[in-house]
Amino acid sequence: MAELSTNYLGLTLKNPLIVASSHLTATVERVKACQEAGAGAVVLKSLFEEQIKVDISRDLDGSQDMGHADGWDFLVESSKSHHMDAYLTLVEDCKKKTDIPVIASVNCVSDGTWLDYARKFEAMGADALELNAFIIPADIRRGASSYEDVYLSIAETVKKKINIPVAMKLTSHFTDMARMINRLAQTGIDGVVLFNRLYRPDVDIESLQMKHAPVLSAPQEIYQTLQWIALLAGEVETDFCGATGIHDGEGMVKQLLVGARAVQMCSAIIKDGTPVIGDTLQFLEAWMDRKGYAAVDEFIGKLSQESSSNPEVYERAQYVKGLVGIS
Repeated sequence: MAELSTNYLGLTLKNPLIVASSHLTATVERVKACQEAGAGAVVLKSLFEEQIKVDISRDLDGSQDMGHADGWDFLVESSKSHHMDAYLTLVEDCKKKTDIPVIASVNCVSDGTWLDYARKFEAMGADALELNAFIIPADIRRGASSYEDVYLSIAETVKKKINIPVAMKLTSHFTDMARMINRLAQTGIDGVVLFNRLYRPDVDIESLQMKHAPVLSAPQEIYQTLQWIALLAGEVETDFCGATGIHDGEGMVKQLLVGARAVQMCSAIIKDGTPVIGDTLQFLEAWMDRKGYAAVDEFIGKLSQESSSNPEVYERAQYVKGLVGIS
């Protein structure tokens, strides 16, 4: 039987499939369902920075150092913060009732005061923290570097405050993607998740109103992630996790081959239920048996640019060939 375990963010996962932050991971019962279906880890539904700011404006004293999970009673007595308390309860309960890595998540847009509270996720037993950062560079008065500096400041500050691993989930809206990810890695951040799928607007031409575009990803959205992980895996010293457009075992295998240590799935599970998890892992195992791989580590990064004898295939050469009709 093939060995599916992988190491991501310094954590040992029984397999590379992580259920992404979503309503699939919003309750203990749903997290247990993901585990029972075979998931290697979960990223809990994100706590939004705005929720934390609301709590800060109440009575939560961020100067308290929580110690560890047995400090929960003190936290409840000393805080009236609804959102933070509920989220910390979720983290602690998931750790008590499941045996897979539980990654807390904050959806953040600034390097503000909320960062003082990051240690509470660690105190409640979270195995890692994912920073689901999204800052749309739409302000014509700001340059690219000012946006990048916010991401870097968030990463640096969080790494100073907690001891558990930290990953940052990025959007694709960067002028210099390679340099940006390398700078993030230099902050000591443990992993990068590519890519964060942002809210997308659409237009209803009959009602003349804005509406949201389809929320779920499509399999065709996998290619941008594949390209960037292929380009940077092995070149940048951080763990990569593929996200967006991964709907089945074939998508997972592709991400691992280009250098991802793990993948995040969401849309396919929302659409077809948790059995997708088992189907994906069965495909991975069958593919490994067919190709003669005994362990996932034997082929992770095999098709990254760093490992390639034909590195130009990952960049402009393919675009030019496509334009002139050369195969």
